[in-house]
Order: sequence, then structure tokens, then C-alpha cells
Amino acid sequence: MANIKSPTLLLGAGLTGLSCAYHLKNDYLLVEKESEPGGIVRTRIRHDGFLCDGTGHWLHLRNDYMKSLAQKLLPGQLVEHERKAVIHMRNCFTPYPFQANTYGLPAEIVRDCLLGLLKARHPEDFGLKQPVDAPANFRQWIERYFGDGIAKHFMIPYNEKLLGVNLENLRPEYAERFIPRPSLEDVIKGALGFSRESLGYNARFVYPREGGISALPRSLAANLRIPPSYNLSVTKIDLESHTASLSDGRIVRYDHLLNTSPLPRFLSLISDAASEMRSLAGQLHASTVHYFDIGVRGGGDIASTYHWIYFPEPEFIFYRSGSYSAVHSDAAPAGCRSYYVEMSGGAADWLGRPEELKKRVLADLRKARVLSADDEILFMELSEIPFAYVIFDQNYESCRKNIFEFLENHDVITAGRWGGWNYGGMEDALLEGKAAADRINAQSIS
Repeated sequence: MANIKSPTLLLGAGLTGLSCAYHLKNDYLLVEKESEPGGIVRTRIRHDGFLCDGTGHWLHLRNDYMKSLAQKLLPGQLVEHERKAVIHMRNCFTPYPFQANTYGLPAEIVRDCLLGLLKARHPEDFGLKQPVDAPANFRQWIERYFGDGIAKHFMIPYNEKLLGVNLENLRPEYAERFIPRPSLEDVIKGALGFSRESLGYNARFVYPREGGISALPRSLAANLRIPPSYNLSVTKIDLESHTASLSDGRIVRYDHLLNTSPLPRFLSLISDAASEMRSLAGQLHASTVHYFDIGVRGGGDIASTYHWIYFPEPEFIFYRSGSYSAVHSDAAPAGCRSYYVEMSGGAADWLGRPEELKKRVLADLRKARVLSADDEILFMELSEIPFAYVIFDQNYESCRKNIFEFLENHDVITAGRWGGWNYGGMEDALLEGKAAADRINAQSIS
């Protein structure tokens, strides 16, 4: 097949790649190995009408430009929702975020959380010294800003269950942007029953009226000047010659390259990467999430209508469950409900026994009063998300910095949740795609 030339080569038609293509001024080639756009942000139709988004994908819009773009792409289709999220603890449900909603929990937990926070924020009142050194790891960061009670009862067990690693191995700023730090007044009010549930970046979100979350990437793809090339992937990259081999046998010569695929996978495609880069790629770590999509017929139990539920307690095999249909009733046929149940490191020993895992998950959902004994299970399908959560270990910053510098020196931008090897939501992916396009546009002009 003939070689081709493209000013910009884009790897991956997820939100970052789509956003970059949308904002580019010159021509490009956008390759996507799947048969549709969206990457991980895709809706699957399961068992006659259940819309499943591959776990919860709720659109949190804070940037004014992205708000206007979303409205332009989906005019009149975005419905705003107020978060209905809770934490399950000691057979109780307390609103999220935990640190501002301990009312109703056993008295000893409320005591631990309040005293721990007071000691952390006003140590001198308890004969303690104000810490001088900055927190050395994520565990210390939690204890410094929330106290040992909130840390012990929720923050530490939940995050270790989510990531499958000891929090002492993580950088102190891990997920700082996503963890609400309420005032002392909010914490005390939350302990007394005067809850303020609007804390946090995800207190409100929007979701498409039709088509599931796939409506967003499909509309973005439909509005591109040059549509994505589906069922096509890059098999090898030569940085010096600015060429990439495609799975259909063609070779692309490019001026600029944007990668949005998982960074370790992308680095493995580079034929002329230095041995140092291959070594750094081996130091990039992430957790894999396994999840069940579940379709149910029946009335449900007390917790069946929450949008999502956090489970820090070790007796539950999953760290979070959520309901597609609780957010959007059309996600399930009439008289039915749909769920996703997420598991990380704690389920590793069960993955080789899928039928036993199903029974365990269903038993835990009934124990948590998400499912009732009378609910009929219509389907239960297991999937995985590789590289679901990047591990911000102590090597993370220097390793990522060196890789990025190496790639930038070869006219490669790597961005998005996986290409940028970071943690972010859908809006972040869209913004990073636009920022990449802005850089390429500026370089093309100069």
C-alpha cells in the first residue's frame, strides 16, 4: 500500500483525540482501533435495551468554554442531576463526602472523626506541635488534613481498596483536586445532622437525555472536518523519521503526533526509543478495575435508588457500586434496573472463579440492601478496564517528566487520562485535547 502524508497524526478517538481533531486548523489523520469513537467513554446495549456505560461516566462541567461546547454538540439534550451518593458503613448509609456527613454513624466513629480533625487542625489546643515538614506520602497527607479518625474509618481503607496499594507508597498530592476539604464548621454540622451534601467537584453533573454517554463522543466525531479512521491502529513508530506504520500496511509521515493511548503501550511502539525510555516505561504503574454490568427486574431494596455507593469495609468485595438507571431511567426497560459494580485489587483471587465471584457480588449487594431477595437477575457480565487508575508512586513525577521531555523533543504530545498518565474526568480529557490542538496550531503557524 502507498505511503501517506499527514500534518498531524492522532492516536485514539477517545475524548482527547476527538477534541484535538475538532480544534485543529490543518488536516490530520485520526486512527481508532475500535469500530466507534469514545474510547472508554462508550455505551453498550446489553440484553434488549439496557444501556451500560462501562461504569459511571457523569459529565462534570466547570469550564465555561466546555459548557458551551457540550451544549453545542448536544443541544437541549443535557439533563442536570444532583448527586445522590452515599457511603456504606456499619450497615448505615451516610451521604458523600464522608468527612462532612458522619451523623447517624456509631457514636465512637463520630467521636474519632471529630477529635481527629480538631487535633489535626488545632494541635496546640491538645498540647501537640504543629507539623513542620510537608507530608511525605498520601497517607500522611490524609492524616494531616483530615485527622486520624477520618483517615482510619474511610479515607485510608477506601483508597487502598480502590488502588490495591499501601498509601505510604503514593505521592502526597495524589487526587488532591478531587477530595473535598470541608471547613471545620461543615464537619461539625455534618456530625450533628445538618448535612451539606453539595461539597466536592461532582456535586452536580449532566448526562445525555438519549443514547447514553456515547452521545457525546458520537456527536463530537460527527462534527469533525475529517472523520476518524476506525478499525485501524499504529503498530510501529520511528521518531527520527517521523513515520508510523499502520495495521493496514500503510506508512504515515507526520509533522506532529498526539498520543492518547496508555503511555506504556505507546512507548512499546517506538522502534528507536532509548533503553532509558524502555526502563522508565517499566516504572509506570496502574491498577486494573474489573466490573460487572448487572440487569435486574424487581422493586429493589432501600439502597436501590442511589446514584453510587462507596464501600470502604473489607467484608464487601467491591469498592463501589452504581446504578445507570437511577440516574437515567431509560437506561433500563420498564420494571427493570441496571447497575455496575467495581472491583480492584481485593478481587484478584476471585477472577479465576467467575461463577463464584458472581455469587459473592450478588450476596454482597443483597447484604448492602442494593438488591432485594425478590429481584430477578437478568444478566451479569464481567469486563475490565486496564490502566484504570494511575499509581502516583514516589517515582511518578520524575519518571513522567523524563518521558514527556523525550517525546516533546521528537514532536510528540502525549495527553489525556492515559496518554498523559494522570487522573482526570471527561472535561479534563476534552480540555487536554484542545490544549494539544492549540500547541500544534501555534507551531504550524510559526
